[in-house]
Amino acid sequence: MRDGVARRGQALLDDLEQAGRKPRTILLSLVILFLAAGLLTWLSLTWASYNRALAQAQGEARLLSRVIDEHFQWTIKGSDLVLRQAVEMVTDDGLDALFSTESKRLRLIGMARLLPQIGSLWFFDEKGRVVYSTSQGRTPPAEFADRDFFVGHQNGEEFFITPANRSRLTDSVYFSVSRRLERGGRFAGVVLAAIDMRYFAKFHGGLRVPSTTALELFRTDGRLVVRWPINDDMVGRDFLYTPFFHEYLSGGREEGAVEAPAIVDETPAIIAYRRIAGLPLVTLASIDRSAALQDWRENAGTGLIFVLFAAALIGGLTVFGLRAIGREEMTKNELAGRTVELEEALASRTLLFKEMHHRTKNNLQIVSSLLSLQAGQYGDPQLRQGFTDTVSRIRAMAQLHEQLYQGGEFAMVDCGAFLKSIGESLTGEGTNRGRIALELDLTSVSMPMDRAVPLALITNELLTNTLKHGFPEGRSGTVRISLAHQAGLITLTIADDGKGLDGDPEPPEKAKSLGMRLIRGLATQLKGKVEFRSAGPDKGTTATVTIPG
Repeated sequence: MRDGVARRGQALLDDLEQAGRKPRTILLSLVILFLAAGLLTWLSLTWASYNRALAQAQGEARLLSRVIDEHFQWTIKGSDLVLRQAVEMVTDDGLDALFSTESKRLRLIGMARLLPQIGSLWFFDEKGRVVYSTSQGRTPPAEFADRDFFVGHQNGEEFFITPANRSRLTDSVYFSVSRRLERGGRFAGVVLAAIDMRYFAKFHGGLRVPSTTALELFRTDGRLVVRWPINDDMVGRDFLYTPFFHEYLSGGREEGAVEAPAIVDETPAIIAYRRIAGLPLVTLASIDRSAALQDWRENAGTGLIFVLFAAALIGGLTVFGLRAIGREEMTKNELAGRTVELEEALASRTLLFKEMHHRTKNNLQIVSSLLSLQAGQYGDPQLRQGFTDTVSRIRAMAQLHEQLYQGGEFAMVDCGAFLKSIGESLTGEGTNRGRIALELDLTSVSMPMDRAVPLALITNELLTNTLKHGFPEGRSGTVRISLAHQAGLITLTIADDGKGLDGDPEPPEKAKSLGMRLIRGLATQLKGKVEFRSAGPDKGTTATVTIPG
């Protein structure tokens, strides 16, 4: 008798030992699942926020690039108008006569003050000597015949833009625009307008951009014309062989926005560039990458704190659960060999399990709420529905790949087979099971993988919309899927006898939902079209997709 009781007690102990492992396994599995879900949610939201921050910085850089493009064009072309007036005066009167009277000199000074960007006007004769200047600085050098602008005009260039230079007369940084002077068809000298860099400092300040944002103007030969902020190390440098200039600007691209090292100091930046129409110049707006991501880092840090808090709470719950299981196992060991005590222990274990699961359920609901609050922080109210729709689309592609490896043919796909799989999956799941009948009329049509994927996604979207909108509130009915290949055209038809189109203000072909945009975009990719027809309310809807075969 004692041996029988001992054997029964040992058998019961063995059963209890096996049963004790299950709650431990379930608890640890749930903990791992929720930790993984929380981490993946935080990572996905953080990654999406990161991409949005970079896209926003690129958009700001493009806008700044367009603004400074227009401003630089106005600055240079406005200065050129003054130069053209001076050229006409020299052509009419000559250099010597131009400065012969006080009224003519005052007229030149007035021209120099017409535009705020012009610091001074300079006139040089055919040998590079200064004839007249409106500058109030120190005495200028006697000759400028060796300067690049003078040599250029002497060799026939009509218009010239110099790179940034430091003035030896006023110690200010400037660049200049100049024009060739002619009289009687011969080279008669140069007229030059010097533009002070401080004018662009005022422009930069007016835009109210951060100090980490740089506005730049380069000649296409790599010489810096304008930059703010600027320092002495940048003046006179040649940037033609810097990585950014060599990779993006030397290839003739008109405009763009990229992540790349900044031209001047090679720090990571978001750079937008544009070539100025009609001028050998390129404008750049450079936003420091670290500054552009500052808000994203702060939000990501806040999100990480929530994740860590949730992980700590789950860890505490796990410890509680494991201790409860440990106490149950200790009780179980004390009941060995005593049938009555084993029965009491079994009852105690059952009660303990109920309490443990009740607590675990309540606390996991708290964790779920915390994760929902964290997801809501990022301002994306359609995230949960988006996940559901994305899962459905991914499942459609998975069924397509399943058809590939089951069929053993990897180049071509049997469209009829995977359409059947999609139809049976969607009509046989959840609340659709038993109330939606599926009728199939599918011709075996082989199609390359790059065309079969869009067709599978179109089918998934159309069938999902049919089940969602055609049979609301538990309504039952029939869905018919047919596939035909005739006269060089493949025709997919999804018809139902459900609710139908009852005068919706917006026809399905023009709907702006993500699903309908996806259907239209995929049909366009296949060079086909989608049409919807309905005989009226409660007479069903027919969607027809026609693509070249």
